[in-house]
Amino acid sequence: MKRIRMLIVLAVIVGMLSLGISAFATEQQPYSTTVSNIKIFFIVKSSESLYWQMVMAGAALAAKQLGLTITFQEAAAESDVSRQIAIMDTAIAENPNAIILAPTVADSLVPPIEKAMSDGIKVILIDSAANTTDYNAFVATDNVEAGKALAKTFVDLIKAKTGQATPTGDVAYMTEMAGVGSLLQRDQGFLEGLKEYGPGLKVVAHQYGQDSVSISMQNFENIFTAHPNLVGVFADNEVTGDGLIRAIPVSGLTGKIVAVSFDSDPALINALKTGVLQALQVQQPWNIGYYSVFYAVNAIEGVYVPFFVNTPANVITQANMNTPASQATLDPLTFYKSLLDEYGITPGK
Repeated sequence: MKRIRMLIVLAVIVGMLSLGISAFATEQQPYSTTVSNIKIFFIVKSSESLYWQMVMAGAALAAKQLGLTITFQEAAAESDVSRQIAIMDTAIAENPNAIILAPTVADSLVPPIEKAMSDGIKVILIDSAANTTDYNAFVATDNVEAGKALAKTFVDLIKAKTGQATPTGDVAYMTEMAGVGSLLQRDQGFLEGLKEYGPGLKVVAHQYGQDSVSISMQNFENIFTAHPNLVGVFADNEVTGDGLIRAIPVSGLTGKIVAVSFDSDPALINALKTGVLQALQVQQPWNIGYYSVFYAVNAIEGVYVPFFVNTPANVITQANMNTPASQATLDPLTFYKSLLDEYGITPGK
């Protein structure tokens, strides 16, 4: 297993070198700034989510490997948009070489993003877009395609469960928060996928989880009560997924409906293993964090940086969840624990 892990890590590094970062591998770097003098401010949406801890762990590893200085700050909850704006203002005042930002909402972060760029600070967006093109690169999952891919699996699972070649029935879904670009895109992709792969399925309910597991759970229970003939349900992130896997057992629906979610955490992985969930669409938060640091350094040093970098998501079911590739995607903090320990990185701290 250790050999497999190291091969995967080497593959990631080789991949980065092939994407225009080969200068990092040479002793004489053609840069105006020594990498060790680079300072990066890294801002994610929340300190509470395991997803963001994975993102930050990947970024921390890249910073350690490159020998640069990275500062992490984030709001306690994704709903605290004003706090994220205040953190951006603090970051700009400190004048780092680059800011890596996961915008909580698409509009409110535009002024500080554009202010940073006008001040000569490189800006790399991750995970979610903002309503501006004034940044250096955007590293994220193609959420529309990821949502569509999960919809295909969702429909296939309903076909297998009902025996219908063209399944019919009621479905429902939940969005964590309104106005979040990445969630809007994955919901869009999921709905487009339903029309293409399951045109006989009808969406009868859509609610918001308000960035709360307990609210998501209660809303799913209400949906189950109001629509007793549901054949499937979709949660569009870790928070709504955690609410879903709590609502299904208490509603007596384990194994009776097809349930799928974006993201992964220990509870969601266990729910997949035990049959409460049938599929997870899992992004690569580790890689999003890791790659974004390399791209920030490239931007700082004038090396070509693609405007959009897609970090693919993987649909994981019970059938493939135990492969090494799936384990690295589902739980990178455990899979890469020895590497994190080697560099003295403690996720979440």
